[in-house]
This record gives sequence, C-alpha cells and structure tokens, in this order.
Amino acid sequence: MSQTMPRHRLMTYAVLIRLCTMTTMLLLLLVWFLNAHRLTCSWVLLVHLIITCVLLMAGMEHALLHRRAMVSAYMRREAPVLRTLYGRGFLLVQQVLLSALLAFALMAAALQFVPRQWSLLVADLLLMTLLLPWLSRSAGGLVRGDYRFAMARHWGMWISVVLIWVEYMLALLYAPPAAYLGMRWQEVVLYGYSAPDVGCEPIRTFANVIATAQALSLWAAQNYARAMTDPTQATVLWVGLLILVLFPFVVAYAFSRALVGVMARPWEMWTSMVEDFRQPGGRSEPASNDESAPFDERRS
Repeated sequence: MSQTMPRHRLMTYAVLIRLCTMTTMLLLLLVWFLNAHRLTCSWVLLVHLIITCVLLMAGMEHALLHRRAMVSAYMRREAPVLRTLYGRGFLLVQQVLLSALLAFALMAAALQFVPRQWSLLVADLLLMTLLLPWLSRSAGGLVRGDYRFAMARHWGMWISVVLIWVEYMLALLYAPPAAYLGMRWQEVVLYGYSAPDVGCEPIRTFANVIATAQALSLWAAQNYARAMTDPTQATVLWVGLLILVLFPFVVAYAFSRALVGVMARPWEMWTSMVEDFRQPGGRSEPASNDESAPFDERRS
C-alpha cells in the first residue's frame, strides 16, 4: 500500500496539471474574444505570438518525429536531401510559417464563435485530459519507450481534430447561425454578414475576409439546388462549399494542435537530431529503456 499511494497521488496531480495547462489556451482565446475590440496592434501581436509559439511546439515535435522515421527506416544519415529537407533550419522555418498562419486563422475564427462552439471546445479539452493518459499507456506496447508520449500527443491531436470538425460541420449544416436562403452571393458579401469588431486594422481586415468566406460557405450550403442552375453563381457556390469543408478543419486542427502544444517537448528530439548528423550511415540505434516514464507521465 505504501508503494501504490504515491503513484495514485502522482496520477491525480498529473491529470489536474494537464487540465490546468490546456485550459490556459482556451482562456487565452476567450480573453481575445472578449477584448479584441479594445486591444491595440501591439497586444494583438502579443496574443498571436503566444498562440504561434504553442502551435510551433506541437508542430516541431511532429516534424522531428517524422524526421526520425525517415532516418530510421528510409534514408541514410549522410544523404544530402536529409540535411536539406529535414535539417533544423528548414524544419524550423516551415513550422514557424505554418504556426503563424494557423494562429491567425484560429484568432479570426474565435471572433465568430457562438456559445455552442465554446461549449464544444470545453468538452474537447476535458476529453483530451482523460484521453492522453490512456493513449500513453496504450502506446507502451506499440511504440518505442522514448517516443510513446510524443506519439500519444500526436494521436490525441488527430482524435480531437475529427471530433471538433464533425460537430462543427453538423452545427453549420443543421443549425446555421444565419439564413441566406434565396439570396445571391453578391448580397451576402455586401451586407449579409456581421463584421468582427477588432481594434487592430490589419487584423480587422483579415478577420473580415474570414467572416466573408464563412458567410459564403453557409450561402453555398443553403442555396445549392438553386445556384447550381445559374452559371454565374455556380463558381462561387463551389468555392463556398470548399470553404465549408476546409475552414472548420483548419480551425479544429489549430485548436487541437494548440492543446497538445502546451505539453509538447520537441527539444528532447532536437538534441538527438544533431547527433544523427555526426554518426555514420545506417539504421538508428535501438531506443533506450523507458526509465523516465514516471517523469514523462507527469509532464505529458
């Protein structure tokens, strides 16, 4: 009993720490939603920088995992293409640009969230809090010990993406926030949507573009049968349907990536990445025993 009680407390505290850590991202989005109209560009850029850094953590962890698979199974370490396409500089620049774009998309989408969508994000956060420990334990017999926590975060992220995207799509189709039936797309663009109230002018322009695209996607879903018979409306209809499918996926991916980003630890693989280029070609060495599992479990 004396040996199991500390383990029980450790697991309890790990769940609470994980919940509090991921909740910070949701609270940051909520603060942004409530104060976007009064924030100056400096504060907006600070919020964007924080979200970008969190997204970058998850993105680099996944990129380094993918690179590890390339080194271990497909390519020789001395291959020039490995240094070019999977080198530190290229991976970092690629993930910084992607994270910055995802952060802008998530911030713009958050301005249009309704209570139902905020409730969905809270439910997803609670699910991820309980799901990640189970995925970590399940990965113990499937993944090499030093990568199982990173893989658990990766799997959990994609489960979250699917759940948020499916619910988002169902809500847009069956409980749309606006009715555009019978309207032309020109009317929707001119006065058929509510422009986000943002204090920073460049961000307001970007948010208006996102809001317009979302309005056109709803118009396309509601006017499919009528607009398909009009050649001048059909092109915009297909663009709207594409946005209807892709943009909710981007938002779901950005939020899910941010949730796991607060727990990601890409620097652990960054050091081994440097060592790879110093070793001779061939397959990577077997992974060490998972002696740090209790520490990783506290931090995962």
